[in-house]
This record gives sequence, structure tokens and C-alpha cells, in this order.
Amino acid sequence: MKKNSDKTRAKAWTVICIVLALAAAFVLRGVFVYKAFPLNYEEMISKYSEEYSIDEHLVCAVISAESGFDETALSSRGAMGLMQIMPDTGEWIAGKFSTDGFESGMLYDPETNIKYGCWYLNYLKGIFDGDVSKVLAAYNAGPSRVKEWTDADGKLREIPYVETENYIVKIEKNYEIYKALYPDF
Repeated sequence: MKKNSDKTRAKAWTVICIVLALAAAFVLRGVFVYKAFPLNYEEMISKYSEEYSIDEHLVCAVISAESGFDETALSSRGAMGLMQIMPDTGEWIAGKFSTDGFESGMLYDPETNIKYGCWYLNYLKGIFDGDVSKVLAAYNAGPSRVKEWTDADGKLREIPYVETENYIVKIEKNYEIYKALYPDF
């Protein structure tokens, strides 16, 4: 009898260990997901996404893809800050705000970067009639290129840049993840 009791106890401990391991994996997976898709600068994102009529989750998706929420990010092409704004684009946007004394280093300021990035997304939204794929393609490759890639019916033809194609897919995936992780944001 003792042999059966020991086997039962061993099976019970095995089941308990498996359940605990699965629970730990589930918790760690959740921690990893939230670390991989953080939500920082919420107040600024809310403020400027509302001001410029841009979905907050889309702004988070762009920031996540562009800089991983690193305000000091600098791309190999010279794009700066959270939303990876090129210095000449930043200077052009600063002119729209009548900002005196614009210097590219201002793009490392999270508030300036998010404000300019949201404004620019809204500007692109106006050019491309709210077509998010075109807006994202233009954010990555520039509006003049997207106009070249658009047919007479206003549809985006095949994008010749793999980087831009991948960028759109990445932002769209990030957008869905941010909506799922932060539904009340």
C-alpha cells in the first residue's frame, strides 16, 4: 500500500510543479510583453494625440518601432528622439509653429518630439485622406515618394522599398498590441 501512496504523492507533486511552472511562465510572459511594449510619456502622448487627432495607440506604436521609447535615440540616417524626426523635418515643423531659434537638439526633448511627431502624422493624414498605410509609408519614406507609389485611383501600389513595407507591417502589429495591452489609454 505504501508503494501506491508514494506514487500518488509523487504524481501529485509533479502536477503541482507543472502547474507552478506554467503559472510562472505566464507571469513572466506578461512581464516580458509589458517590458517589450512599454507605455511611457502617457500625458504628453494623450495631450498631443488629442490635439492633433491621432490615435494614442498609433502614436505609441510609432514610438515603440522608431525608438523603443528611448528619447536619446539617433538613427544611422540622423533621425532623432522618440519619434525619430529628421532635423530638417523638425526645422520645417518648427517653422509651422513659429518657433524661434530651433536647434536639432530640441528633438531630444520628449515633449517637443511628441508634439512635432503628432503634428506631422496629422499633416500626413490630411495629405493622404486618413489612409493609415499611406501615412505610415510617408512617415518612413517621405510624402513625395508615397505620391509616386499611388495610382490614379488613389490606391497605394506596390512599395518598392522593403524597409517601408516592413515598417508599415511593424507599426500595424505594434498598434494592435498597444490596443490590447492598454485598452483604457
